[in-house]
Amino acid sequence: MITPRSVALALSLSLTACTPSSGPDQATPKFEATPTPAVASPKAAEPLDPEKLLADSVDAMGGAAKFDALKSFYSESQLSMGALGLTGVAKTWWRGGDFYSETEMPGVGQMKVGSLGGKAWSDDPINGPRALSGKEAEQAAWSAALCLAHEWRRHFKTVEMVGVKTVDGKQIAEVALTSALGDRVVLRIDVATKLPVSQSFTQTNPMGELPATVTFEDFREVDGVKIAFKQLMDASLTKAVSTTTKVELNAPVDETKFVMPGTERAVVPGALVDPAKVDPTKAAAPEDSEKPAKGKRKPDKG
Repeated sequence: MITPRSVALALSLSLTACTPSSGPDQATPKFEATPTPAVASPKAAEPLDPEKLLADSVDAMGGAAKFDALKSFYSESQLSMGALGLTGVAKTWWRGGDFYSETEMPGVGQMKVGSLGGKAWSDDPINGPRALSGKEAEQAAWSAALCLAHEWRRHFKTVEMVGVKTVDGKQIAEVALTSALGDRVVLRIDVATKLPVSQSFTQTNPMGELPATVTFEDFREVDGVKIAFKQLMDASLTKAVSTTTKVELNAPVDETKFVMPGTERAVVPGALVDPAKVDPTKAAAPEDSEKPAKGKRKPDKG
């Protein structure tokens, strides 16, 4: 799996901006229209409901119950930017909406993105560690979602149908998700299979805005959930390919990874997330809270 924000940042650190030139307009030939006999118009297809389409997509990927039961995950991916000759490794840890993603790319450096309690941050070789706000924070949050169609209500305010297009003989529906700050993501779904095809957005970062499209391929089932093991990011000037090499659902996660660099001392391991949320067998027994800490006496009553 790929974190769109990390890859877009890698691209922005690696590229110089350029503006493609447009060619001259071509004259349109004129012709006389030949009258044709009137024919009955075919019955228009029923318009697709965007919320139902997203729900159907979730079902196609494993079902809402499967994603609701997902408390954490860990993934590793190989990253390649063929045109630039760059390769790297991306790793992502996620739990209950908190996450940490790092991308190591020789020649570029290490890029990190994380979020704890809704407070997102980023750390890269040019800008260093910094707290994210506005659209940057919004994008950091939704980019870590394993299934955006399932979590869209958490990250976006409205949903609407853009339309349906025929691509390579397939009917592809376009659904626009808009955040509270006006950030817009267009999610494309195969009408027949209901699997996501791609998503387009404009990445916001300190260097400006970078339009990008991520295409999903090679869906495989992992513990009853379908995941795209190959993702292609097209950022206009170059392309990146991410190939997932490892996925662990409900994996143990060290919550200290979610913390912004420089604030680790404020974190007590094991205190941020109740272990029972990930593994019910780790839930503390009621009498445990009455036991004195090791090396300390329980105070006498009275």
